[in-house]
Amino acid sequence: MASSSSFLNEELQCSICLDVFTDPVTTPCGHNFCRTCLNKCWTNTQTCFCPLCKEKFSRRPDLKINTTLREIVDHLKEKLNPERSEGFCDFCDERKQKAVKSCLTCQSSYCETHLEPHLRLPRLKKHTLINAVENLEDYICQKHERPLELFCRDDQTCVCLSCTEGDHRTHNTVPIEEESQEKKNQLDKKKTDVQQMIQDRMKKIQEIQHSVELRKRNTEEEKSASVELFTDLIRSIKRCRSELLKMMEEQQKAAEKQAEDLIKELQQEITELKRRNTEMEQLSHTDDHLHLLQMYSSLCSHPHTKNWTEIRIDSDVNVLPLHRALTQLKKTHKALNKKLSQTGLGCVQKYVGTV
Repeated sequence: MASSSSFLNEELQCSICLDVFTDPVTTPCGHNFCRTCLNKCWTNTQTCFCPLCKEKFSRRPDLKINTTLREIVDHLKEKLNPERSEGFCDFCDERKQKAVKSCLTCQSSYCETHLEPHLRLPRLKKHTLINAVENLEDYICQKHERPLELFCRDDQTCVCLSCTEGDHRTHNTVPIEEESQEKKNQLDKKKTDVQQMIQDRMKKIQEIQHSVELRKRNTEEEKSASVELFTDLIRSIKRCRSELLKMMEEQQKAAEKQAEDLIKELQQEITELKRRNTEMEQLSHTDDHLHLLQMYSSLCSHPHTKNWTEIRIDSDVNVLPLHRALTQLKKTHKALNKKLSQTGLGCVQKYVGTV
């Protein structure tokens, strides 16, 4: 058992100071050292390395205390040196018992057994007992070695009776219990204020969360409405484009049919005029005077033809109403793009921009 304890003690020793770890830290290579020892080892050095395995580190590691190892070390120190702990009875000779009360007058801590005289003897009953504390010296005036029973409101510090006869003679001093109660009352008020602040902030969190949820719901609704709007817009643009192309095709076919009919009529007139021209050519060289006189009137009369001067095929495409609608749509598209750019939502280019 002793060897096991000795082995454990060695495992919890720093390899630099050869003492039990104090605030142990772990290097990246996995070795443990006292933080102070390792910092001293790395003082005034450009290259940091492990003192045990000599592994070098590219930069100085950020050392953090190994809390688990520190708790083990503290537990071992307490187990190996129980007399150092002021949480134990000061009058137990062999096995130390936990103290239950500390006497400010005697400046000692007592277990239940050794406290018995303070509860029984009239002289000791007058002593000031408090719950057992480890730092008993903090409750004793270091100057007069008397219990700190009073509080100086001028200097905001605890004092003993002897202090009120010296430096604090003219100061406003009250029993420490009275000041403690006053501070408790103030703490209660402060606590109420803090609790109200907590409630206010929790309420604000709920308001923010509600606002986010409301915005999320509104965003989803707006997204749905926007998708529907743009879907209808795209559908309308496609329908408009289809109607425009269909109208242009129909007008082109009508123009081609008109041109075909006009050309056919012109060709018929040309054929008739050629025939008349041939007859006129023949009559101009005939010796049959009677025939020439009989045919002259009909050949020289104005032929039954149209006046083609004003007749033409219109080269312009008559889609003015649709063009007006598309022009208005483009203006709306530009205004929408500008508005979206100002709000950081980007541009709407699909379909509309290509019309």
